[in-house]
Amino acid sequence: MASSKTDWRRVLYLLSENVQAGIRDAMPRKQSMAAPRFKQLLDQVAQQAIVDALRGSEASVRLVSEEGDHLFGGGAFTLVADPVDGSTNLSRGLRPAATSLSISETATQGGVVAGIVSDLYTGETYYAERGRGATLDGRPIRVAQQKEYGRALISIDVSKGPRLELTRRLIEESSHLRSEGCSSMSLCHVASGSLDAHIDIRGIVRATDVSAALLVLKEAGGVYTVDGAPGGDFRLTRQTRMALVAATSQGLLDEITGLMGQP
Repeated sequence: MASSKTDWRRVLYLLSENVQAGIRDAMPRKQSMAAPRFKQLLDQVAQQAIVDALRGSEASVRLVSEEGDHLFGGGAFTLVADPVDGSTNLSRGLRPAATSLSISETATQGGVVAGIVSDLYTGETYYAERGRGATLDGRPIRVAQQKEYGRALISIDVSKGPRLELTRRLIEESSHLRSEGCSSMSLCHVASGSLDAHIDIRGIVRATDVSAALLVLKEAGGVYTVDGAPGGDFRLTRQTRMALVAATSQGLLDEITGLMGQP
C-alpha cells in the first residue's frame, strides 16, 4: 500500500518511461494502418503501459484516464493520466505530443502534489512538485518576462462553435499566433518561457489533458483561469471539461480576458 511517503517522482517517471517504450514499439505499425485506427492503437498501447506498470507497483491509486478508470491498492490517491495528449498529432507525424500524469491527495486539482509531462518525440520531461518549483530535464524553469499582448507569442486553439466570436479580437490584436494541438505541451511551453500565453476557450479541454501541466505552470510562476475563475479548481474526472487561459503574468492574463470581452 502507498502512503504519503510514496516517492511520486519515481512513480511518475516510471509510468512515463513505460508509455514511451510502448509508443516506440507501436510506431512501426504506422505505415500499415489508417491514421484514425493508428491513433486508437496509440491510445490503447499507452493506457496499457500505465496499467501494467501500476499492477507491478505498490502504489495505492485511483487511475483517472481519458481511456478509462482503474483502482489499484485501495486508491488512496488520484492518478490523473492522459497517456497520449496530442494523439492526432502523433498519428499523423506532427509535433508535439506528450504523456501527462499527475498525482493528487484529493479528487480535485487543488490536491495535486506532483505532475509530469513528457514529450513523446524528444523525451524532454517537465516535472513539478507542489511548493518545490518546476524543471525541464532536471533544470529549473521560469516563465518569460511580461510582454504586452501585441508583442507576445500566443498559443490559441480555435474551432467552430458559439465561442468562436470571443477569439476575434485576440486574433486581430496579436502579431504572433501558434496552434500546437497539445494542451499539456502548450502550457509547459508557457512555463518554460517558449510561449507567453495559451488560450483555449472552447470549453472542451479535459482535466486529464492539463492537470499535470497546470502544476508545472503554477510552480514556474505562471497564472491561469479555469472557466473565468483565477486559479480555478476542478474535479479530476474524465468528464470534466473547461475553458482555459494561461499566461506568464497577471497583467498579460488581464489583457487577454479584456480583449475577449470587447466587441
